[in-house]
Amino acid sequence: MTFTRNEIVDRARKGEPLERLDLRGVDLSGASLEGAELSRSDLCGANLGGVRLRGGVLRSANLREAYLVGADLRDANLEGADLEGAKLSGAKLGGANLSRASLAGADLESADLSGARLCFAQLESANLGAAELGKAVMCHAELELAYLGGIDAREADFTNATLTRACLEEAKLAGAVLVKANLTSAKLRKADLSDVDARFAILSDADLSGAVLTGAHIVGLVGTGIPIKDLTADWVDGSADGDGSERISNGLIRSLLSGRPAVDLRRYQDEDSQYRYLGLGDVIRNARMSFAAGSVIEIDSILEKCTIELAAGAELIIGAHGVLADCRVTGPGDITIRGKFYEGKPPGIAEPRQLIVSSTASVVAQVVQGDTPTRFAFESGCGLRMKIARRNP
Repeated sequence: MTFTRNEIVDRARKGEPLERLDLRGVDLSGASLEGAELSRSDLCGANLGGVRLRGGVLRSANLREAYLVGADLRDANLEGADLEGAKLSGAKLGGANLSRASLAGADLESADLSGARLCFAQLESANLGAAELGKAVMCHAELELAYLGGIDAREADFTNATLTRACLEEAKLAGAVLVKANLTSAKLRKADLSDVDARFAILSDADLSGAVLTGAHIVGLVGTGIPIKDLTADWVDGSADGDGSERISNGLIRSLLSGRPAVDLRRYQDEDSQYRYLGLGDVIRNARMSFAAGSVIEIDSILEKCTIELAAGAELIIGAHGVLADCRVTGPGDITIRGKFYEGKPPGIAEPRQLIVSSTASVVAQVVQGDTPTRFAFESGCGLRMKIARRNP
């Protein structure tokens, strides 16, 4: 049965249901359909530009490729609706229910989604540039390759959302929840991430250049693995509950957010921490470093022709990505090697209290023990070309 525009508007005005109807390609632009019941109706390719559908019910409706530019869909129920490829730029969707809706490839540029619910929504490759998403709930939403540049998503909830390879440049995300969100390879240049809850989020290969992260909660966060340029972060929170009770502000923030497989905050609880981390991407040559008792240095960068002096009680960890080439380590500290160590002039390692070589390590060195014999531990599978000697009297 075919309905004309006037018949549809008249039925909506009378409160008569319009559900399960074939309305493909219909022109309802600018029509007043507030509160209309259109669940499961087929509106594929319909012209709904500027339509007034506030409070409407369009559950599981087919709106593929529909034209909804400037439409008023505030508080509408679009749960499970198919909006793939729909044109929604400038649409008003504040408070709307879009849970489990399909919006893949949809154009939502400058749309107002304040307080909208988009749990489990499919938004792959969607355009949300400059959209209003303040306090929107986007738990478990799929946003891979989506464009979210310049969005205002302050206090929005992205818990468990997938944002891999999404663009969030200059996005306003202050106070947003990103718990367990996957932001692998996301572009976050100049984004405002102040006070975000990013506990257990994944930022592998993400670009945080120029981002602001003051007050971010980062327990369990997986770092970028790449250097971060021009980061602004006066302090970050290391408390397990994300309550701001354990502030970190001692210059380690950049290292915590880059290059580490998972942030372990137990060592960073005060500004007097003697922990030092050299992350991925750094290359250091011809340096001499000395570390006092209680110091911990962890290296995932490349050191060439460097000398490291360890006092008793100091600890050196060469991470899985760390490479020490033509280097020398001396002193009665503890050494753990997970990466690669190649000595220059022997002995490459002198008088350590303890030397642990993991299964992932490769070591070419002469080790000279001190007055107290060194404790050794070698995991199965490690690569060794090692000569162990005693110190000459």
